Amino acid sequence: MKKISIENILNHCLKNKKVLTPSRTLILKALAKHKKPQSAYSLRNEINKNRKILINISTIYRVLDFWIKLGFIHKIASINKYLICLRPDGKHVHMLNYCTKCEKVIESCSEKMNLDFEKSTARLDLAFNKNKAIEIPVICPSCS
Repeated sequence: MKKISIENILNHCLKNKKVLTPSRTLILKALAKHKKPQSAYSLRNEINKNRKILINISTIYRVLDFWIKLGFIHKIASINKYLICLRPDGKHVHMLNYCTKCEKVIESCSEKMNLDFEKSTARLDLAFNKNKAIEIPVICPSCS
């Protein structure tokens, strides 16, 4: 699988018996509309703009955590924002190169960057956690 689509994510969930609630689907689709990372609050505001039944922020966070655990969403902890993972099936370490000025994210991987975190951490007698993305603050060509 190359780049993932929302349809592929939803089909993956159905195939693997993951419950797809209306909130999970709605929040995933809302996040997928954006190229740049979004905060939980901006997602809530966007979703609630034209709805009679409002989604509260705790539901947004709970749903984002659900998608993160499945590997379909990345959280950029340093700016507390979220974005869709472009290649969730990759067996590499996800590298999120995010521009500290405009917040554009270039998703890469340890293989592309020729980095071996397992060997590097093993030298320190540590085990590397492959389940987390690595954030790299950068300045993109547009902002430099």
